[in-house]
Amino acid sequence: MTTNPTVANSGHPEVHTVAVDASSVDPADIERLRSNFPGVRFTSSSTPSEWDNLVRDATIVFGKRLPRHVIVDAPRLIWVQAGTAGVDGVLKLGPWPSHIALTNARGVHGIPISEQLVAMMLAFSTRLHVLIRAQIERRAVAREVVSTKWELSGQTLLVIGLGDIGGSLAIRAEALGMNVIGVKRQPGHVPGCHRVVGLDHLDEVLPMADHVALCLPLTPETRHVIDATRIALIRDGAHVYNVGRGSLIDGTALRAALASGRLGGAGLDCVEPSDTPDPDDVLWEMPNVILGQHTSGHSPGNSRAITSLFSDNLRRFLAEEPLENRVDPIRGY
Repeated sequence: MTTNPTVANSGHPEVHTVAVDASSVDPADIERLRSNFPGVRFTSSSTPSEWDNLVRDATIVFGKRLPRHVIVDAPRLIWVQAGTAGVDGVLKLGPWPSHIALTNARGVHGIPISEQLVAMMLAFSTRLHVLIRAQIERRAVAREVVSTKWELSGQTLLVIGLGDIGGSLAIRAEALGMNVIGVKRQPGHVPGCHRVVGLDHLDEVLPMADHVALCLPLTPETRHVIDATRIALIRDGAHVYNVGRGSLIDGTALRAALASGRLGGAGLDCVEPSDTPDPDDVLWEMPNVILGQHTSGHSPGNSRAITSLFSDNLRRFLAEEPLENRVDPIRGY
C-alpha cells in the first residue's frame, strides 16, 4: 500500500461524523466501528434517499455507494473511503473536489478475484464449461472433451496490471506451472512473474500469450487498452480474461473475435458497455464465454476486510497521519 500526504483535521468539528453505507458494510462491522471509536459519530443507511442525506451531513464517508452529486456539495465532507478498488465510476462524472481526500480498497480483493481467474482458466483447460452445459442439455460429450482439453502447466499467461489482483494471480499461475509475463507501468521484480515489461512493450508480448488477463483500473489511458488492433496481435485460439472494467476491452472487437473463433474463449467478470451484459447480448449464448457478472471480488469476508482497512485509515486520520490507498484523481487510481 502507498502512503500519501496527511489530511488535516484543523478547522473542522472535534467530533467527526462518519456515514457508513449499510448496503456494503455488515451491521456487525458497523457496531465494531462504534465500539472501537467511541469519540466518532457513526450513521448508516441502505436506503438511497436516506443515504444521500447522511452523506450531505458527514465529514467522512465509507462505502461503495458514492453519490457524486451529493459529495461535491457536502459542506463538511473532507474524506471519502471507497469500498471498492476501482473508483472510475465517481471520477468519470467530473473533477474531484480538491479539498476532499479519496482513498480506495486496494488490497482487499486480490485473493477472491485471482481465485476466480484461475477457476476460469481451469474451466477452459479441462473443458468444464462444456461438460456443465452438456449436463444441463443431457448430451454426451466425452469424446469431444477428451480430444480438446489441455493442461495449464507450460502455457504462457500475460497479466496486464500487477497490483494486488494481478500480483495474486501471478503467484497462483506460477504454482500451476505456467510461464507468467507481467505488464506494469514501472517494470521491476514481481513474485510469480518470469518477466515484467512496461505498457509500452505490450504489443511485443501479446503474441506470446496463451492467456491474457486484464487486472487494470479503468482510466483514460487504459480505456480500450485491448482494441481491435491488439486483439489481432493475440495468437489464434488464445483466451482473454477481464476482471477490471468492461471498457478495458473494445466490446465490439471482442465479440467479433469470439464469434469468429479467432479467440478460443473469454472469462469476463465485466464487459462493455455494462458490467453485466444486457439480456439480448450475444455473449450469453456463446459456448466459449464464461460470464462472471461482476461477482469475482465478493467473498464472505469482504465486509470485515474492508472495514479493517477503513479502521486503520480512520486511526491514521484522527492522529493526523498519512492515509493509506490515497487515490490521485487525475490518474484515476
